[in-house]
Amino acid sequence: MRTALRRAILTVTVAAVLAVGPAAWAQDETFGFTIDAARLGADRHTVVGSGSYTCGPFDTTGPGFVDLTVVQGRTTGFGSVPIQLCDGSAQAYQAEVVSNSDRRFKRGAARATASGYVEGFRGDLRFLQTTRVDNQPITIGRR
Repeated sequence: MRTALRRAILTVTVAAVLAVGPAAWAQDETFGFTIDAARLGADRHTVVGSGSYTCGPFDTTGPGFVDLTVVQGRTTGFGSVPIQLCDGSAQAYQAEVVSNSDRRFKRGAARATASGYVEGFRGDLRFLQTTRVDNQPITIGRR
């Protein structure tokens, strides 16, 4: 009797793992996002950031996004990176970050923060991946 009960419990456990496991393990909950370079824009109120992101593989349900913030002294700027392709390979981006005041950026040390998400599906499975980069040191270069 005990052997039959153990087999039944084992069978139910294995069936549950096989049914739920692939969906739960199909995707990581985060995606990679790098801020590799930054340079001054033409008017110095703008910094152009560049790097790459890697998400998926899955079909996106619409554009995701990553908000970028660059802080240099008392100058802060904001920008956004649209996330449109999530095929599991690295995708390059370039994004403008614009000062939210009349203050200007200059060449030199700054800090960057990024956060965002992308949603998608593969077959019947739906996915939500997020990313976050906190207070990364960057150097703003010339145009």
